[in-house]
Amino acid sequence: MNTPHISGLPPPSWGDSCPARNIPFAAEPLLRSRNIDDAEALLNNHLEERRISLGGRGTLDIDFTLQSLPQMKLFGAQWGREVRVSSSPLNSWHGILPLQGTISSRPDGLQANSGELLVFSPGHEVDVIWHEGVKAIVIALDAALLLDHLERHHQTHEPRRPTQTLLFDSRHPAMQSLGSLLRLVDSETGNASGLLATPTSQSHVQHLFCENLLQLIPSLHTETQRRLLPGTVKRVVDFIHAHLDQPLCITQLVSISGTSRRSLEQAFRNALGTSPQRYIQNCRLHAIRKVLLSHQPGELQLSALAFHWGFAQPSHFTAAYKQAFGELPSQTLAKPL
Repeated sequence: MNTPHISGLPPPSWGDSCPARNIPFAAEPLLRSRNIDDAEALLNNHLEERRISLGGRGTLDIDFTLQSLPQMKLFGAQWGREVRVSSSPLNSWHGILPLQGTISSRPDGLQANSGELLVFSPGHEVDVIWHEGVKAIVIALDAALLLDHLERHHQTHEPRRPTQTLLFDSRHPAMQSLGSLLRLVDSETGNASGLLATPTSQSHVQHLFCENLLQLIPSLHTETQRRLLPGTVKRVVDFIHAHLDQPLCITQLVSISGTSRRSLEQAFRNALGTSPQRYIQNCRLHAIRKVLLSHQPGELQLSALAFHWGFAQPSHFTAAYKQAFGELPSQTLAKPL
């Protein structure tokens, strides 16, 4: 049997030639078990989704490894037999890369074979079949990490996320880079004085994975240009940005658009994939996030900041912020400048 490898690269250090531990990140074992309940409990503990459920048949031979970074986790995994893995809507970006065998995404019928990558964006549910004999890498990257990367390194906000599961084959140029990154992390796993030993180096590695995701999905850092918007939408969008910290109502926007409320809302859905009200809220949340990232704890009162940007209820603001960025406002404020 051929040694599993990624995207046509030379065979990495893991594979069938190392039968005792033939998945990546072997220096950080996480679980060896035949009990599917053990695996389900462990995954629910390590992944920030609300529910992960497993369904399998026959005798399992579960083997998990884990390289954990501050805002992302890299798992090596094999089950020994066919198993179904499903989750509630994701709070993070997930990638599944089979090194051997096939993984099927049930709702959309996509299949990832060896060297191919399934990507699930935040907000989507996972429902996949790991077919018998699969060995794979699972990547979980915090949504907030990608957003920070876009703001700090690309000076852009995160645009609309893809609405479907994405499949990338081994010929995609970014897959070669992903393979190199994964092999680098695998080689450094367990090295107490190596590349992953300090917070600074871990941060750099995380940002390399963010850049790789942007290579895979370029639209994530391509903001909608206002000058390309339909005239009706552009007039309203320009007005919103000029008066974002002031009270805005739909009646006012309809008047500026020169059309009916129904036509305005339809134009927003067609051009931006959202409603005027949600567009305003999203812009205000991004504005608040910029303020939080430029201050330290004790310098701001969150409730006052939220009220200034139009959130009358602190609980509503906190829930909306957590849904948009995958973390609480206080967690953003605590990030180092």
